[in-house]
Amino acid sequence: MLRSAVKKSNVNWVVIFFIINPFLALLTSIYNYSSTISKNVVWLFCGFYGYTFYPIRDTMDSFRHRQDFVEWATATNMNFDVFRSKLFSGETNIIDILLPLLKFLVSRVTSDPSIFYGILGLIFGFFFSRNIWFLLSYAKKKLGRYETLFIFIFAMLIAPWEINSFRFWVGAHVFAYYIFRILVLQKKQYIAGLLVTPFIHFGFIISLAVFFIYLAIGNRLTLYFALLGLAFFMNTVNLSFVQSLIPATSIEVINKRADNYTSEGYIEERAEGIKDINWYVGLRTQLLYGFTIIIAFLLFYYKRKEIEKSQLLPLLCFAIFFMAIGYAAMKVVPTFGRYFRLSLLLFYGYFFLLFLQQKNKWYHYVYFVHLPMALFFFIIETRVWFDTATIDTFVSNPVVAYFYQSYEPLINFIKGS
Repeated sequence: MLRSAVKKSNVNWVVIFFIINPFLALLTSIYNYSSTISKNVVWLFCGFYGYTFYPIRDTMDSFRHRQDFVEWATATNMNFDVFRSKLFSGETNIIDILLPLLKFLVSRVTSDPSIFYGILGLIFGFFFSRNIWFLLSYAKKKLGRYETLFIFIFAMLIAPWEINSFRFWVGAHVFAYYIFRILVLQKKQYIAGLLVTPFIHFGFIISLAVFFIYLAIGNRLTLYFALLGLAFFMNTVNLSFVQSLIPATSIEVINKRADNYTSEGYIEERAEGIKDINWYVGLRTQLLYGFTIIIAFLLFYYKRKEIEKSQLLPLLCFAIFFMAIGYAAMKVVPTFGRYFRLSLLLFYGYFFLLFLQQKNKWYHYVYFVHLPMALFFFIIETRVWFDTATIDTFVSNPVVAYFYQSYEPLINFIKGS
């Protein structure tokens, strides 16, 4: 069980500890999650992880972005006008704003891709840590075993190593950051923050569309669970239905990219790529995702009357609606699986808050099936992390890493290759 209560007087020692070894400081902060500085240690560790980050394969998104960054940093003709000409260009296919802008700004200062990815890690880490501690701020006592499980699942669903595909996954945490404030705190002004997410990744046009449809329909819990049940038991949906979910824009390059993502050729290419992945990588999500849907239906069956009266109802309604859309679409277009994953993040955020508020005895027996699936997911996700975490991530510190890095992914070190 996690413990709380690191005193404020220990803050300076935590900072010193971080400078000596960020990874050990991270573990200490997780253990002492109620400390006033713990969320900032997690934030800073994400930055350090980004700084020591190195992709194991040249097929990874991050490998391409590192190369592009160095190219931009060393180009003699790169200026703001040249950068602006690359946006929404059919030649470059750059249709998002945040990552290219960061790439341009940082490349004006340094040509070191480690610094660039350190900044990406800090941006990801800010929203990642704030989302976790938004939930933890409602815990008035030590977490029980159920709440501990849920918060770890929440943290691992879209973990810091997802900076490998920075655009969508940082967008996911930004989206969740504002959704929590809109639907839990009931502060509608944060909708303005949601409108920023398509500039991080154009795919959040779909997330926004689903959210505004939810606002129009309202909190109709039975309807959303009916849609989820339909999605769960359907073998497939029509590809044209999935394509219709993507709103057309006035920008041709965005429409072209959207069409490519939903083309039969792209889908077949992704399917072939999945065949080369170890069996346990896919199984880790299949088990957890499928069982989470079962848990959602059990929750509806046992606690419908209570949750319909809860202030958390809007969060659950949107999460289930988003889950239904994502699950139905991902059977045809695998790329849509990331929307389902984002919906699970919201669902486990809701689940954590629900268990803080009321007892749920029905979950007692479910827990003993849920736990091993979650542990399997944690283990394989950690293995995925080792493809981009280097030895330096665990044994080095910011001072040493500034002068020397091994650029050795941890999995290579473990395998001795």
